[in-house]
Amino acid sequence: MANQFDYLSKREVFSPDAEAIVDITSGKRYTYSDFNRRANQVANFLQQDTGFGKGDRLCIIAHNSLEYWESFFGCQKCGGIFSPLNWRLVALELAGLIKDLSPTALLYDKEMLSVVAQLKEDVAVEHWISLDREGTELEGSMSYEEVIDGAASTPPEAVRLSYEDPMGIMYTGGTTGLPKGALITYRHVAFNTLNTIRDILPNDIYINHLPLFHVGGLYVYAIPLFILGGKVIQMKRWDVDTLVELINKEKPDFFFAVPTQYRMLMNHPAFESIDFSTVRFLTSGGEPLPLELIKTYREVHGVKFKQGFGMTEVGPGCFALDPWDAERKIGSIGTPNFFIDAKVVEPETGKECGTNEVGELLFKGPTVTKGYWNRPELNRTLLDEDGWFRTGDMVRFDDEGYYFVVDRVKDMFISGGENVYPREIENVLEGHPKVAQVQVIGVPDPKWGEVGRAIVLLTPGEEASEEEILEYCRGKLAKFKIPKSVRFIDSFDSYISGAGKILKRQLREAFGEE
Repeated sequence: MANQFDYLSKREVFSPDAEAIVDITSGKRYTYSDFNRRANQVANFLQQDTGFGKGDRLCIIAHNSLEYWESFFGCQKCGGIFSPLNWRLVALELAGLIKDLSPTALLYDKEMLSVVAQLKEDVAVEHWISLDREGTELEGSMSYEEVIDGAASTPPEAVRLSYEDPMGIMYTGGTTGLPKGALITYRHVAFNTLNTIRDILPNDIYINHLPLFHVGGLYVYAIPLFILGGKVIQMKRWDVDTLVELINKEKPDFFFAVPTQYRMLMNHPAFESIDFSTVRFLTSGGEPLPLELIKTYREVHGVKFKQGFGMTEVGPGCFALDPWDAERKIGSIGTPNFFIDAKVVEPETGKECGTNEVGELLFKGPTVTKGYWNRPELNRTLLDEDGWFRTGDMVRFDDEGYYFVVDRVKDMFISGGENVYPREIENVLEGHPKVAQVQVIGVPDPKWGEVGRAIVLLTPGEEASEEEILEYCRGKLAKFKIPKSVRFIDSFDSYISGAGKILKRQLREAFGEE
């Protein structure tokens, strides 16, 4: 008998012949029966050939694919913890995460071949599995296709699980820039699905281009839709031309993108002729959605936007702004989802704030993470004595209960939908022999929303160019984290507070709007 959290086995009983997933890269279309049998093969291989069991970690560094989803559900059937890693990271960054996880097996695709070759020298993983035959040229690697095709498609040995067991680990940055692995439990997933029913229906068709190493790609809509019996159209990665083709061909009910991507779609030559007739709503998140985009999509296609706010540790969907409020409440993140409690407090005193008073956002409820992987000290302070999770976000709410973000988590900024933590970049740049001190801020960018700008104080007597500073980051940071510009400064003295801290707010005022 399968475990009670074996979603695909249960869904096969209810809708065996319904299409579950369409993989655009391979052209394969799986029914729920097809999908479940393939996941069973992954689970049987893991259990019988690698000794994989409850609580073991399965890592994957790959672009979106059918195999990505097969391995996710195969891992789940074994009671394992699925741990996707960001393929945009460099080998040095990935090695630290892999050492933190100590996975039993690591899957990768051919695009990650050179990175994996470096990783094999630095990290100890027993089983390396290539999703493409090209990757098996690395010594000690196995072919996913060969090992999975050779495994039984019957149900694997059942594993006893509870709602408090972790289903996944999703890495998220922090104000220190050090990634933390947030535990995603079965309780988390169940209540997120209930929250998501606010938007989705059992037979919905959803186009998913978001990277599956993000909660947005893996957990927000896709898994709830699989649980409800809908269909996911899976893209390998974001591509505006492909999206246009899929909207016309697959007739989706909704999809998600960040404002930068919606602007690219709006500027596409075929925008006015796209068939949006089946689309109930579009979802936007990651950063504020400009009124211009909302009006253009409404006027040209009669399509409305749903907006939201989420975080890896909570939800991941926390707030929603319904389509009928998109223009009336422009700039708002909406109201809390059904099974989430939110409040705003003064950061220092903890006193609850009133209407339009700015304070720190706190969450409480069944979708709050139970903790971070391998962070016992941090987990002891994860919640206050009343069970509230502190986000670090400064917000306010109006007299109708609609929330507005006033400032982001500490100094974080968002570039093309990716969270960027300045401290992580500063740690790298401080290793440059000519850099005495550095601060990184987010500055407006017409394409990405925001990009990094490094404010650099050079060591006395040294000279350096902007290109030299930026070149130093390459290979040490993912491309989206590398600043796009550098400004040199003679002293930070004018930007230091009475407590001796550099005031980034003043740096943004001085250098952010150039």
